[in-house]
Amino acid sequence: MIIRLIFLILATVCILLLILALGKGKAYQPMVENLDSDQYFMKDWYTIGFYLNTLEPFRLRGKLEGDLKTSARLVFGNVYFEYYASLAWAQFLTFALLVLAIGFTFCSFLGTTGALFFLVIICLFVAALWNLCVSKMKETVTARREACEDEFPNMVSKLCLLINSGMTLHEAWYVVAEGKNGVLYELMRTACQDMDNGDSDRAAIYKFGVLTDSADIKKFTGNVISGIEKGPKELADMLLSQTSDLWAHKRQVALQKGEIAAGKLIIPLGITFAGIIMIIVSGAMQSMSF
Repeated sequence: MIIRLIFLILATVCILLLILALGKGKAYQPMVENLDSDQYFMKDWYTIGFYLNTLEPFRLRGKLEGDLKTSARLVFGNVYFEYYASLAWAQFLTFALLVLAIGFTFCSFLGTTGALFFLVIICLFVAALWNLCVSKMKETVTARREACEDEFPNMVSKLCLLINSGMTLHEAWYVVAEGKNGVLYELMRTACQDMDNGDSDRAAIYKFGVLTDSADIKKFTGNVISGIEKGPKELADMLLSQTSDLWAHKRQVALQKGEIAAGKLIIPLGITFAGIIMIIVSGAMQSMSF
């Protein structure tokens, strides 16, 4: 009885907070009306989260705020990163409050065992929402970084070949950027657009390195910028040396990934082997009983 009463109180608090946020959140409607409905499910409800973010207990702050803004800056650029960081947090607050309100209401009608079991399900739902709304941008940045690093040695090899054939870095960069599709080449084309809009080659290439979020590519762009200052000969020699180092590093990374993949196969193989042993032992025991 006490457990049901506790869940009923929690459900009442969540429902009242939801009703309050629905009313107050109307002021934030302009912040969601231009979002793509196909990409952002139930976007009109995000106003709940935007309002909750104004309340001190639910405000986005600290390390989480810094991580979200850093990821949003890499994905959406310097202009809109604060908005998309707030949007991700508003998504989580909205769906978490809805899940808690519905879940606690349902728990208040169950017995102690059923309510506690359903509470575990609610916690799993909230954890899934955290991963979907808050961790999604960070996972996007990680996936983009890995895709860039996979293609990076090929890009440097092409750049080195074109520069050694007589092209300037500016010309070679444009040729390589337009030569293939992929995340790395899209970021190179973004650098080309920055150059067309008046940025210097050094500024555009530096920004390219930052957007990849890869330590190796940032180091490469730093060397390229230094090579520009020293002259074409130094730049060509640097690229040639960098190419051989990158291919050696890529082979090493591929071997490490192979070892990790092989390690992950041990668990399912072990389970399969244990199942086979159990079947054999079970059959032997049944034959011995006769």
